[in-house]
Amino acid sequence: MDPKITTIKKYSVTYLCKEELDILSKEIFQEEIYNIDLNTQEPVIYDLGSHIGMSLLYFKSKYPNAKITAFEPNPNVFFILEENIQNNRLKDITLNNFALGKKDSKRDLYIDSSGYCAFSTSSFTKDAWNGEQKTLPITVDTKKLSSFVNSNIDLLKIDTEGEELNILEDLEVNDKFKYINNIILEYHPKKISQLKKITSILSKNNFSLTYYLEGKEIPEPVEELILVKGKKGA
Repeated sequence: MDPKITTIKKYSVTYLCKEELDILSKEIFQEEIYNIDLNTQEPVIYDLGSHIGMSLLYFKSKYPNAKITAFEPNPNVFFILEENIQNNRLKDITLNNFALGKKDSKRDLYIDSSGYCAFSTSSFTKDAWNGEQKTLPITVDTKKLSSFVNSNIDLLKIDTEGEELNILEDLEVNDKFKYINNIILEYHPKKISQLKKITSILSKNNFSLTYYLEGKEIPEPVEELILVKGKKGA
């Protein structure tokens, strides 16, 4: 499928899958799922699971002077991510083309094989985290996030299609939460629940948590696709 170009807000956006783009645009720019007060106009943001860069465009629209480090493992969309950053002349963004996990290794990343190029669900789990997508494996480099966290991070955004717990455990065992002030995490329910472990790690590291289901705040976490926002010491 050939890349196409459209305009979202003030940005030129290159994309592969129109259905996927419409969903992301609605969630990120209309519902503003990544909206959070960072108490600074020059935040340091780590974006895990950047896909084609929609979240980066949103963060730059809200915080033009943000310094962003982005991670996207799928080479089939990484070139589009690069193009969306370059075409919009965005500065202070570092792009990394590898996955994040509990250890440095090579792993099979399962990507959409339908022909629609719906790559936002690329996962280490076959047929996507929910088992509802036909996929094929490609081998990608995987590195520990803790190796890249050595100074203040105003926001850590995690959308890694089921790899959330491994990433958090790596940060905890290496004492890296002391650098992180805010977290926005998309929780992907799997056959074996990881929700209690995830919320326990975050609470233990002094994050006050709020939970969102389909854009609305809920009082308690539920075993569904939810957004978890954590604010240090709130």
